Amino acid sequence: MRIHFKRLSLTLHKGNFRSFLKGGSLGTSLTLQELCILEIATKLQEDVSDFSFQTSGSTGAPKKITLTKDQLIQSAKTTLSYFSIKSDARFLLCIHPQFIGGTMQIVRAFVSQGRLDVLAPEKILDLDHTRYDLVSMVPIQLNKLYKYLKPNLNDFKYLLIGGTTIDPKLEQKIVSDNTINSKIYGTYGMTETASHIAVRYFGSTLYEKIGPLKISVNKNSCLKIKGVLTKNKWMQTKDIVELIDENTFKWLGRKDFVINSGGFKIHPEKIEHELKKQTDRALMITFLPDEILGQKVILLIEGERLPTLDFNLLHIYEKPKKAFKIKKFTYSKNGKIDRVSTHKIFKKKYPNTFLV
Repeated sequence: MRIHFKRLSLTLHKGNFRSFLKGGSLGTSLTLQELCILEIATKLQEDVSDFSFQTSGSTGAPKKITLTKDQLIQSAKTTLSYFSIKSDARFLLCIHPQFIGGTMQIVRAFVSQGRLDVLAPEKILDLDHTRYDLVSMVPIQLNKLYKYLKPNLNDFKYLLIGGTTIDPKLEQKIVSDNTINSKIYGTYGMTETASHIAVRYFGSTLYEKIGPLKISVNKNSCLKIKGVLTKNKWMQTKDIVELIDENTFKWLGRKDFVINSGGFKIHPEKIEHELKKQTDRALMITFLPDEILGQKVILLIEGERLPTLDFNLLHIYEKPKKAFKIKKFTYSKNGKIDRVSTHKIFKKKYPNTFLV
């Protein structure tokens, strides 16, 4: 395994990781994120059995998760096998290494005994025309590349997009763009499963599981997963899905955020997906108490003005009864809207709306 820090034009080989960390003037020139990458790579080579992570906190309070080295390596092998990535491949790490998505790029390079190029997330537009077998990034980076460096997307054989929801307008543009040859996938997974356990090809709404695991649903249609990554025990998620078959599912939304309006169960993420096709503004579907419906759907828009949106494509119960402006939403560290905190900001700004 080799790690190339593009900022410093510095390449380290696996035998130098530990000695580089211990001393030398060059060690002080690394950023905290670069040191984190080197520490993870060093631990993978040594007799370290457990790795600790913190969840993003976008669906609840952040929590500490411990995964074994074997789980990380199994996840990496599954991804490499699914995409037929051979040994000595080239990877780009351009997302934060302390989260599971970034760590897994390091693990994949380690398992492949390939080369890992490191580029700070905020420097994504500094990309040169280097060919990569596998790249992971978040939607905001994809948006920047498509807008300013579109030809560089063709330098990626496979591109995985995760971390938060993908702008449907951006996805449609890319799907319709015949000049883009890279194979781009949206991912489904979580820290507890050592990154993604399913992927969907851009333009499709269906996720296909990867690797030898089982998927099913509980009585609430929430996905559950069983395999080596879950220590062969069923792991229950709060993600509501439509199970197509034993290998495929369609993600509908989080059970935590379901709105019950007049007995009709509404998935905010589904409505947001449709409305984001009409605006670039950040938005969020939530609810207010209602005497008749129990809960009524409302729309929160980030910014100082309300855009004009067409609700006609929505079911009658899905149509927001009112829209509100919020100057600034709250976001988690990895860029997801923090729904709980943003809802609290709304409640504080418009207290009278909660009176039934």
